[in-house]
Amino acid sequence: MAVTKPLLAHKINSPADIPPQDVHAGITRILALPDGHTRDVMLGSVLTGLLLRGPRLEEIEAAVQAATSLDRSNWDFHQPPEGMRFVGYTGSGKKTFKTINLSTAAALVAATGGAHVAKLGSRSASSKTGSRDFIDLVGATSDTVPHQEMMVDITAETGFGFFSIENRVPEFDRRYGGRFQAVHALSLAFPALLSPVTCSAYVYGLSHPAVGASARLLSKLGLPDVTVINSSLGKAVQVDELIPGSTVRACRISAGDEDLTFNDEVRKGASSMPQDLMSVAQHEDPRENVAAAIRVLAGHDTSQARNAVALNAALLMVMSEAVPTVQSGIDTALTIIDAGAGLDTLQQFVRLTGGAPDKLRSLLRHVTPTALLVSPGNKEKAPC
Repeated sequence: MAVTKPLLAHKINSPADIPPQDVHAGITRILALPDGHTRDVMLGSVLTGLLLRGPRLEEIEAAVQAATSLDRSNWDFHQPPEGMRFVGYTGSGKKTFKTINLSTAAALVAATGGAHVAKLGSRSASSKTGSRDFIDLVGATSDTVPHQEMMVDITAETGFGFFSIENRVPEFDRRYGGRFQAVHALSLAFPALLSPVTCSAYVYGLSHPAVGASARLLSKLGLPDVTVINSSLGKAVQVDELIPGSTVRACRISAGDEDLTFNDEVRKGASSMPQDLMSVAQHEDPRENVAAAIRVLAGHDTSQARNAVALNAALLMVMSEAVPTVQSGIDTALTIIDAGAGLDTLQQFVRLTGGAPDKLRSLLRHVTPTALLVSPGNKEKAPC
């Protein structure tokens, strides 16, 4: 009796390692299936299974390479001005506690503090407002700004630039887009690889505790200096940003070496601040959600949201080499926030993109706190 070669969907049920070439071939075959239920189920089963198996880095690397191979031949990369250190900044999304736009606000504060942040983003798939939604609602016109001709220059001038990754992988996204609401194998690396501008360092937020595996994978895939971060609220709720007072994980790998001192600095910075989830919880209305972040930038918010923005901004400033330590970054960020200087940077960005500054002024209004979407749960202790 002939024995047929098992499919990748079958192999993930075995404890044995799967040869990387088999993972690559399996993912490629699944992506090539006709549109429909079979392909969606196969893709979901395999990508979820590969994550739950470990994750095992060689297997995940092969899956990522199979996904990127659909579009990589058409990629181009723009360069920052010589000697300028750009920090690429994005997240996996799919977090189970939805927040206001902490990451975009943090990028603007960090830019005001001397960093040059290339914010990589798209419209939200599971939250009310992704970073692209934020950019649209504040009146910037990123769609009409060619990356090569203007956005790199805007980043160099203001310290902040927005680079959409929505059309970076059109062939892959045609088979994948909108089908996943939870983190899976590709989430460990894929979004961080889509930057259209070359960066000296990267910060990647991951809605999963495997920050060490993700950082090592991204380092292996060519990112020269990468920090992966995660926050947990209890045992099941995962966030791809730093949340003060929560269980925070950080793993930085630079030139192939893990920076344990830096990882500890990030955790200490988070633990030094009180937790107040109400202040950072997502609002139901997208405009209110964006307005909450704008109020922090303007120095009008005295809640713990300012600490959350400062903590994430501090990480970006350290990665950009604008400040030497996380604590000095927190101090600098809080000074910027209280002075309302982050709003000035945003207004300059909107103006340089040819946007509508009046939209910002309309967002500066009172935001009524809404109920938390999840319970904070119990704090857990976890290493990098």
